[in-house]
Amino acid sequence: MAAWRDVFQIGAVAVGLDIGKETIKAAEIRRSVRGIELRHFAIGSTPPGAIEGGLILDREALAAALSAVLRDAKIRSRRVIISVTGQNVLARILRLPPIPEEEIKQAIRWEAERHLPIPVDDAVLDVQLVREVVEDGERQLEVLLAAAPEGVVLSYIEALDAARLTVDAVEVGGLAMARALSQMVETGTRVLVNLGASMTELAIVRGGVPQFTRTILSGQEAVSRAVAIPAPRQDADAFALASGLDELLTQLRRSLDFFRAQFGGTTIDGMVLCGGGARIPRIDRHFALELDLPVSIGTPAGVEPHAGLDPASFNAVAPQLVVAIGLAMRAVA
Repeated sequence: MAAWRDVFQIGAVAVGLDIGKETIKAAEIRRSVRGIELRHFAIGSTPPGAIEGGLILDREALAAALSAVLRDAKIRSRRVIISVTGQNVLARILRLPPIPEEEIKQAIRWEAERHLPIPVDDAVLDVQLVREVVEDGERQLEVLLAAAPEGVVLSYIEALDAARLTVDAVEVGGLAMARALSQMVETGTRVLVNLGASMTELAIVRGGVPQFTRTILSGQEAVSRAVAIPAPRQDADAFALASGLDELLTQLRRSLDFFRAQFGGTTIDGMVLCGGGARIPRIDRHFALELDLPVSIGTPAGVEPHAGLDPASFNAVAPQLVVAIGLAMRAVA
């Protein structure tokens, strides 16, 4: 069936927009007979003060910046898929007793109340049936719950409407990251980390299935302050001198400990870094040392730059485009 679906999707085009505090990342992909092609991409600046903590504070300034980025990328489509992130944005695998698929959405609302940091009535929920499992002889359904505050989602839709863009879908950024890096997480259990300017998105993926996501309110800015330490002191110990970096590492460790506790001490096989922070020299080595895990830099898998694009230009920013490409892949992959 997948092969036939791919045939029917040949020629399909999708645009992903990853809107951060400091940068806007746009990517347009197209399914061709050769696979998925990256047709256009661009990275532009987010207006200062337009976004803070995942909240849009200046809709008009952001709308103008979005239009400029798409124009620079030569992206003509007005239909886009966007991501949201923030402390109250999450995705999590939940288990339910075997019930008819049409009853899952209602059942998940009751279950969601135990996991959401905000009232269910104030959230936008999305539910996806992942698979059926058998544990201790009992059948259970694994369901992926994604949730975000309704006010946050509406603010993004309104900002894109001001830029004359139509939002086809809104997705948790951690899920888009997992999709773009899917070939790196097909087996084992891996931690995916998107180092943004002021926030870090974390997703733990086991056997190719995202288990949970989390947003940490610390990011590239903390790491960059460490990199600014004078060259003679730029060793592993010097990184720890930067204000905020210790807190980021502490929060990452807590997330890993939480996952291990929830899943009976499951071994974590490695970490994949992406986002703007992943481009900082030696950041992978430092995280590997501090977290005692193999760490690699992630780039979008299964996507080839169009012949008209400069491969070197794409490779230079590929870790930063992971979420934008993952969003677009939602529609054509």
